[in-house]
Amino acid sequence: MIRSMPTSKLLVILRLTTVFATGCDFSGLAGNVDGDAAAINHYAKGQILAESGDLDAALEELLQAIRSDPELSAAHSAIGDIHRKRGSHRLAVGAYQNACRTNPYAFRPHYNLGVTYQALAQAAEAIENYTKYLKEAVNVYLRAVVIREDDFDANLNLSACYFQLGKYDLAEEYCNAAIASDPKSPQAYSNLGIIYDSHNQLYKAVRAYKDSLELDTNQPKILLNLGSTYMRQGLCKAALSPFHLAARQSPEDPAPFRQMGQAYYRLKQYDKAVKAYQQAISLKPKDATALRGLGTVHITQFVLARDNAELRDLGLAAWRQSLEIEPDQQDLIRLVTKYTPQDTNPEL
Repeated sequence: MIRSMPTSKLLVILRLTTVFATGCDFSGLAGNVDGDAAAINHYAKGQILAESGDLDAALEELLQAIRSDPELSAAHSAIGDIHRKRGSHRLAVGAYQNACRTNPYAFRPHYNLGVTYQALAQAAEAIENYTKYLKEAVNVYLRAVVIREDDFDANLNLSACYFQLGKYDLAEEYCNAAIASDPKSPQAYSNLGIIYDSHNQLYKAVRAYKDSLELDTNQPKILLNLGSTYMRQGLCKAALSPFHLAARQSPEDPAPFRQMGQAYYRLKQYDKAVKAYQQAISLKPKDATALRGLGTVHITQFVLARDNAELRDLGLAAWRQSLEIEPDQQDLIRLVTKYTPQDTNPEL
């Protein structure tokens, strides 16, 4: 009667970090052979103004650089950086595309273009746009990892995009490439665990989560994932340890207590399950899942006791509260009807 608890398993970590130029970066000056002096001058001024925070003036200088030399890749890329800082992702896409076109071998604009497409995907309201932007990000990251095959962020983001597109084998391949680039990254191992978990390779998922936690023990969401994976293996007792540790690390989060309640329920430790669910509800009074779980524990106790109407009433009250918060629980509605006592002396 207790439904599976929601976890963070589908939240593959994205490295949506733009690689901005530091200082006056002239690595992408792929314009005229002689290097247009006026264009380079405007570009340098634009970078200095951008670093000082005067983005309007910086943008004007960079546009002047492009007017002087339309093939100045670094200027296009720097314009993209400014649009990204302002949150103008579509404008940033155009600028980064120009930077990639004028210098197909520059890593930074390719990587930043991929990051921008990912940001657009996350903001997309329509599923077709979400998918379209992720596919665009994949295409750009594939070019980026050709230019710099051992770049950690590019490989990790490419893996995340493939995961979100449901291509788990490719997600695993590029996540492993990220790990090869940085074997000390807990983030990459966490993602690998999520990938394994999503196509039911549970033992591999456990190993990857543990590898991540060995590198960084303070990861409450990964602890929840580890515990939930143990639960799927039927190892409810083993799941309790990561759930308790997650609760200590994130004491204001109701999720560890919800998961704990489910584990204790499956272990038939009903009093402990009640306390765990009550703790979750104290942290989030309108937690429909925890209220449902609490009601299920009380009804189970009632079924076992049979003569304790108080337990039945507590269970029904919790279930009804859950339905008030999330009315579309048809199975729970049927259970409430089943366990609600009938009036034996109806008024005429």
